[in-house]
This record gives sequence, C-alpha cells and structure tokens, in this order.
Amino acid sequence: MKKVFAIGLALFAAAGFSFGQASALEMPSNVNESTTKHYDPSHIGHSHQCAKCGATYHQPGDMGSHSSGTYTCPRCGFTNPQPNTPSQPPYQPPTPPYQPPYQPPVGGVTIPPYTNPFNDPSYDIGYRDGYYQNYNNFYTQGYQEGLCQGERDGYNNGLKEGEDKFNAKYFNYVYTKEKLADLIKKIKFEGRGIVENAAVTTKGPHSPHHGGPNAGPYYSNGYNDGALRGQTDGRYNGVRDGSKRTYPEAYSRGYAEGFRNADVKAHGDVRKYTFEEQFGFGCAALNTADYWTALFRFNLILVEEPVNGPFRNKAFWYAGYTKMLQKEHDTALAIFIVFNQNFPETLKEDTMLNIASLLLEVKTGGFIGIGSTKHYDKAKNILDWWVASFPGSQKFPEALFTLGKCYEKLKDTNSAVLTYKKIADTYPNTTMAEDAKKRIKAISSWWPWD
Repeated sequence: MKKVFAIGLALFAAAGFSFGQASALEMPSNVNESTTKHYDPSHIGHSHQCAKCGATYHQPGDMGSHSSGTYTCPRCGFTNPQPNTPSQPPYQPPTPPYQPPYQPPVGGVTIPPYTNPFNDPSYDIGYRDGYYQNYNNFYTQGYQEGLCQGERDGYNNGLKEGEDKFNAKYFNYVYTKEKLADLIKKIKFEGRGIVENAAVTTKGPHSPHHGGPNAGPYYSNGYNDGALRGQTDGRYNGVRDGSKRTYPEAYSRGYAEGFRNADVKAHGDVRKYTFEEQFGFGCAALNTADYWTALFRFNLILVEEPVNGPFRNKAFWYAGYTKMLQKEHDTALAIFIVFNQNFPETLKEDTMLNIASLLLEVKTGGFIGIGSTKHYDKAKNILDWWVASFPGSQKFPEALFTLGKCYEKLKDTNSAVLTYKKIADTYPNTTMAEDAKKRIKAISSWWPWD
C-alpha cells in the first residue's frame, strides 16, 4: 500500500502539480497582499500572479477604483478566477428633521415657534388648542390688570415728574457765570455792589379645534405645553395692552397734580409764604442737615425776590454755605468769592475763613486733574491775615486748625505740628484739641495718614 501511495506522489510531481498550485486554482495570489485588500479604495498600485504560468499582470481596480485590467493571463491565456466583490450596504439618505405644520394665526395672534419632542402631528394639534384656549382666558385677565397698572404707573410717574418740573427752575439757578479760576484771581478784601444772574437757566383668539379621545397619542402633551405658553403670552400681552389704554390719561392727571402740589408746598396754599418765612424754612432745614430743602428755599428767594429785596443776599450766602456742607466745593467757593467782592464787610470773618478752607480743596485748569493748579499759597495768605485780624473770634480754633491743614498741604510738617500743639494747649478738653492731637500723631507716625 505504501508503495502505491509513493508511486502516486511521483506521478503528480512528474505532471508538474503541487498542493500549493492546486489551491491557487481557486483564487489568484496577490503579489503584495491578500485579495481582501483588492477593493480597498486606499490600496492602490499592486498586481496579481497567474495561477497557471506564474506571470504577473493587472486585474481591474489594481491601479485605482476604476482602473482597467483583465482576468485572462496575457502570457498563457489562462482565465483566472474572479475574486468575490465585498457587499456594500445600500445608500440611506439622511432623514430631515421634523418640521411642525404651518399654524395659521387665529384672531390676529400667531403661535410662537416651538419644538415637537415627539415628532407627531397629534402633539401639534394639542399644542395649538392649549395655546389658544389659555391665551384667550389669560389675555382677558391680564388686560384688566393692565388697566389698573397703567392707571397706577401713569399717575405716579406723572406726579413725580410734575413736581420735578416745578422744582427744576429753583435747583437750576445759576449763581455766577464766571469761571472759578478767574474768580480766584479776583480775591481781594474789598468790593462793591453784588452782581448776580437770576435767570432760570379684549382681544383674545379662539381655538379652531378641540381634541377628543381620538386626537392622537401626544395630544395631551402638546395641549399642556401649549396651555402654559399661551397663559404666559396671554397675560403679558393683556397687561401691556391694558396699560397702554389707561397710562396716558393717568400720567397727564398725575403730572398736573404733581406740579400743583409742588407749588403749594413751595409757596403755601391759602396764604402765600413771605420771603422772610422762606428764609426761616431754609435755616431750619439747614440746622437738621436737610440740605435739599434748605437749598430749595434759598434758591427760591434768589429766583423770585426782587434784586433789592432784604433776604436775597442772605439767601445767596447761605446757598454757598449749604453747598459747602454738601462738599460741592467749586460752587461754594464761587458763591463766597462773589459775595465777598460785593459785600466785603458783611459776614467777613465767616466768608474769608470759608474761602481759605475751600481753596485747600479745589483745583483749577488741567485735564482730569493733570496739570491743574492748586491754591495753597493763596489760602495761607488769607489764613495769616485772618489769624492776625480776628484773634478774639469764636472761630479762632477752627482757623488755626485750617492753617495746620494748609501747612500739611505745603509739606511744612514742622509748622503744622506747632500749630496743632498750640490748639491742644490753648483749647484743652475740646473736640478741636482732640482732632489736633490726632493730626500730630499722624504726622509723627511712619504712616502718613490716620
């Protein structure tokens, strides 16, 4: 038996066959890679070997996805088996996103854009019904609320703006048209007559469709979402439209009443206040730190009293003092300089001390503080004169303290400390003495501020 098997192998070998060649009859070999790569679009540039004679040649697709070639060997004419073509899934075009159907407006109202989370027409029907039904109900409620709101807001706004309009002519009073820098140059200890400028500068849509038990699986979802949106939009639009209806008339009524109330408050009702009473009201407000009322009363006198009236110049001075307390230094300084120029002997101690104090606070010229002029030297000259002229004044401690501040501004710390010590020694157990001690401590400390 073994002999027969050996003879058979010898016959196969003599005929030029081998087991490897027999397997090549089923599929041509790839010189570079297996045929599974043959149809890979990225696998370009390879050849095949004839299963019979071993010659290399190109089959279709070897040099590209649509390159030419043949399955018949050009040398021996043997037709090589064609490799299997990999299956390709059929082309599936992309599914466009769901678009809700067009919703025609009802009663002039169009449903705002929304998203259908279920991509089902029944949701759209429910959303439409819920929106319009709730819009109608809440629009009516909102409209009534808007009528009240328009009445309330219109009246209150008109009332306030009427009062503001009346008061504006007093608060816009122009104390002087001269520039502060020019006024500072004119500071002298004599003057003449005052020169001032007193110039006053049911509409709701109805649902066309009502869903029933057969309206669709998502009708209730759409209805609830639409109802919530319709409720919000209906109330908002109702309030808006109702307010527009009542606001204008209420505003006009409130404005007239506010103007009239401000007039009565300023001048009195049955009996008009005298200028003497107006001045008293201003001083009383000043004593309670009600600077708004104080300035209003003083400015009212400046606007309405004749130029030669007995309270006009007093009101002018106290307007400056009020501005000074409000820390409106520039305006206050301008008022005191004008007053001193025209009435150099009236309230001389207070006026000159106020001018000196304010000169330590203001700067003129320059641009947002850059290149501006300070007036410390002029302040020191006035304070030296003041201390020498009014040694027995009740304001002497205040003048000394201001002089100490002036020395600090001038970087003369030794003179500042001596001045503060004089206050502490001469006026012990006073608030001014305590303030002077604090300044001495601050100057003597390595930290230059309190």
